[in-house]
Amino acid sequence: MKKSLFLLLLLAGLATFQACNKDDDNTNETEIAATEDIATSEDFAEQTDMDIDQAVEERGGSNDCPAVTTTAPWGTWPNTITIDYGDGCTRPDGRVLKGKIIVVQTDEIRTAGAVRNVSHDNFFVDDVQITGTRTWTNNGTDAAGLFSYSKSADIALLYPDGTSTNWTTVRTSTLVEGGNTTTWIDNVWNITGTSTGTSRQGVAYTATITSPLVKKAACRWISEGTLQITRNGNASTLDFGDGDCDRFGSLTLPNGDTISIRLRR
Repeated sequence: MKKSLFLLLLLAGLATFQACNKDDDNTNETEIAATEDIATSEDFAEQTDMDIDQAVEERGGSNDCPAVTTTAPWGTWPNTITIDYGDGCTRPDGRVLKGKIIVVQTDEIRTAGAVRNVSHDNFFVDDVQITGTRTWTNNGTDAAGLFSYSKSADIALLYPDGTSTNWTTVRTSTLVEGGNTTTWIDNVWNITGTSTGTSRQGVAYTATITSPLVKKAACRWISEGTLQITRNGNASTLDFGDGDCDRFGSLTLPNGDTISIRLRR
């Protein structure tokens, strides 16, 4: 009888242990998936901001794609600028941009007080549709003489499998390199601020930049900085790296485990 009772208790303990491990695995999978969604929102917003800069500053560049048109002559403000990627423009990094970005701008963007409002017209990055609006406001130069911008965004990413994410942010972007040249390719931005949203799994989160994110125009991904991400009272940390231009980030989970994640292509 005692032996049977011991076996029952042992089996019950093993079942509880396995259930706890399964719960931990499910929690980690949710954390990882949500973090990848947040990183994608950050990445898409920063990269398309740079795509807009390139199109506006280079009047679309030397290629036919995208086609850039204005409602008033270049250099006339306010102005509405349409950046039309048509059925697809392939970036040097392999991304394909489709549809239109509409820019309503009050002045040349490096003029203090200038405002840039951005909306999307059937706009896609690869197979992901971006909807919503974004706003830039030029704050002038900071104490170090660097251009500073207040940015806000309220966007959604719509995936081909029918899932979606929502991302709302208020932040400050500082042009720490490239502000004294007329080209966009040497620009380097430091970004601070907070965001809220929901992942593709419907998980609500708050994300706070605890070390400035670094986005280089010459690099496909955010290459540096950390985000503290809070979901259901649990906090994890995403570290984008030490400045190397690669697609890997380091995620520290609420239980202290650290894993490597791959950012979207």
